[in-house]
Amino acid sequence: MRTFKPLVIVILLAACSGGETVDETAVEPGDQKLACAIGSGAELTDSCTLQRVERDGTAIYRVNHPGGGFRLFELARDGSGLVPHDGAEGAANRLEGDQLEVQVGK
Repeated sequence: MRTFKPLVIVILLAACSGGETVDETAVEPGDQKLACAIGSGAELTDSCTLQRVERDGTAIYRVNHPGGGFRLFELARDGSGLVPHDGAEGAANRLEGDQLEVQVGK
């Protein structure tokens, strides 16, 4: 069974509004830096990047971790935030000003 470390990311909402389509197999991460914390008790650092990926006409947001891993998210159907694209775990979203905090896992 595949398990994921807890992940917290902070995304500027402008980053989710559009942009170029990016190949999800690209080796180089996107230019949009994100604050993220990977693992229990980790502190937020600007160490992750965001890429917008088009798949079957749907915008998918790929958060690249500094160690080479990544998580895929999509916009919630009700527009309330981001949900994991793989559907494995739910995500808790909190909006503060123009920043969206997304937490996956515990």
